[in-house]
Amino acid sequence: MDEIQKRGAKIAGVVVDPVATNAEVVRTARLEFPILSDPDLRMIDAYGFRHVAAHDGNDIALSASVLIDADGIVRWTSVAKNFRVRPTPSEVLAAIDASR
Repeated sequence: MDEIQKRGAKIAGVVVDPVATNAEVVRTARLEFPILSDPDLRMIDAYGFRHVAAHDGNDIALSASVLIDADGIVRWTSVAKNFRVRPTPSEVLAAIDASR
């Protein structure tokens, strides 16, 4: 997190869960970033990250990492086929550095 912040980047999660659920996750997991609620999948759809009927028949977000610059331009994305497999910190830092 420190290296990401040193580069002027910020992290946020976006999920379909309610605000209260997200707040509890942030609190109990002691996350250093917010988890935003998108129950209507508007932002998730805008980036093409809807995972149809993935969780008990409900649509959710794919596990994706997106680097958006200060002008709102997407500079890098990584979409995981398995939510347990995410980009490494080194990969994220390299993407940030390459976007400069």
